[in-house]
Amino acid sequence: MNKKLNMNPESLLARIEYLEENRRLIQNALEMALSLGDFQKNINKGYKPENILREAEKRIQYLIPFEANAFYLVDQEKSDFVLSVCEPSEKIQFIEDQVSYLIDKGFFAWAIRERRGVTISSHDHSKQLMLHVIATYSRIRGMFVGVLPDQKNILPDKSMTVLSIIMLNTANALESLEFYQLLRNQNSNLERMVEERTRALADSEKQLQQVMKLQAIGTLAGGIAHDFNNILFPIVGYTELTMDDIPKDSQARQNLEEILKATKRAKELVQQILTFSRQNCQERKPLKVQHLIKEALKLLRATIPSSIEIECEIDEACGPIKGDPTQVHQIIMNLCTNAYHAMQETGGKLGVSLKEINISYEQSLKMVGMKDGKHIELVVKDTGHGMEPQVMERIFEPYYTTKEQGKGTGLGLSVIHGIVKNHGGDITVSSQSGKGSSFKVYLPIIDEIEEEIQTDEPSKEINGQERILLIDDEQQIIDIEQQILERLGYKVTSKTDSEEALEEFATQPDRFDLVITDMTMPKMTGDQLAQRMMEIKPQIPVILCTGFNEAITEEKALAMGIDKFVMKPVVKDELATTIRSVLDNRSALPN
Repeated sequence: MNKKLNMNPESLLARIEYLEENRRLIQNALEMALSLGDFQKNINKGYKPENILREAEKRIQYLIPFEANAFYLVDQEKSDFVLSVCEPSEKIQFIEDQVSYLIDKGFFAWAIRERRGVTISSHDHSKQLMLHVIATYSRIRGMFVGVLPDQKNILPDKSMTVLSIIMLNTANALESLEFYQLLRNQNSNLERMVEERTRALADSEKQLQQVMKLQAIGTLAGGIAHDFNNILFPIVGYTELTMDDIPKDSQARQNLEEILKATKRAKELVQQILTFSRQNCQERKPLKVQHLIKEALKLLRATIPSSIEIECEIDEACGPIKGDPTQVHQIIMNLCTNAYHAMQETGGKLGVSLKEINISYEQSLKMVGMKDGKHIELVVKDTGHGMEPQVMERIFEPYYTTKEQGKGTGLGLSVIHGIVKNHGGDITVSSQSGKGSSFKVYLPIIDEIEEEIQTDEPSKEINGQERILLIDDEQQIIDIEQQILERLGYKVTSKTDSEEALEEFATQPDRFDLVITDMTMPKMTGDQLAQRMMEIKPQIPVILCTGFNEAITEEKALAMGIDKFVMKPVVKDELATTIRSVLDNRSALPN
């Protein structure tokens, strides 16, 4: 049913113009409100939440006639509302007083629950306040507080709609800003992590190059040591044999004793070279480093001047490591002696500390050859003259020394480096010229101590009359060893060819009571020869001698059934004692 409109044309035109004007007003208001969405595009220009709130306040001020506008943001750490923007500023005290009242009475909670604008009377009922939560779907971000003008107690619906749109867009802009800042922080963290990892990889590569260089030198040194041992062996042997034939009070005997002392020093030097190259075979066992440090410092205190003060800080709770006590003692003594030399002229302070630390996986990546887990950290530091960077880069190289001619071999720190690496650890140094140096040694801790106490009783008699098969590809070594053994009373069959020795043994295995063989030989190595002989005669005792060989260690040799593993050059008394020990132990076993 149609109603007839009773309007004259002038009234109709006025009505149409009114509606058109309201349509344009609403359209403009919505466009201004929604323009906050465009504001999010600019949040990467260093904007802060306050900038967003001030943009929102401008739009509200233009569209809705509030007497004052205030924005509160939620402080996540304190779980409280904090005033961020208030216009005009002279209304701040009034707004804060009213908000404190509104929060206490639960009106803020009401506005949060309604998620739309609510009108509340002020504490003294002089003003009407509009509350509107600033919230996204994820969380509450703040609260808008508007003071209505005196002549208005409520807002029209269209103004409420505009306000809600502005608050929603404000909340979304705040959330976008937060996400952007998180992403920016994550990006900064990622860049920092990449930078740190790149630096760590560069350090690791530098360490690896150093290790590879030392390994190359070590391999060469090990080969030289093997040949040097073979040269040294007859010098030692013939000297001892000649000494037995010369009266003890003769000058010739004294001269030979000096030769023997020199060969002993040469033997020790070879052991240092093999230690540096990590190719010597030393027995390792569970041990506590604490008592080794105390023993070394007691020895040092008696030898260094009183102008050098020693500070010691040892954690007695540090766990044990598995290592060779002589070599670990060598580490401590060498580092402390170097520290003493750095302070010899000026005096100073020598600090030694020991504690237990945990090496993380990330830290282990920076230390070539290290594994993560529990380690001891031994620190030796001094207040001496320190080192320049170019010196620090070379201190672990063999034969590099900063000491005067005749005051150092240059092998000390390179040997220490080899010992530490051979024990699965790492050594670092930090130093500045004129400000002292600090060395840190890391060695892995073992979980349990299962130490076997060995009580080897020396044999009263070192002579014998058993039958020995002696094999070595060096004729000179065979000659000297045969003379030594025959003087001790043994019956010796010698061979310089490993295959001939095997054939001889296979023909008459019961003819021999003991086999002594070199390790490095052509055709068949010593361990292979021993294995073949033990297959023929399982109970045959075997002594394996070597100057250096990468393929065999003492552990491997004993595991395959070899009775003794001896490092060349072997002096007469050591050889005699070893033979007697092996033969007596075998004879004591049940058949």
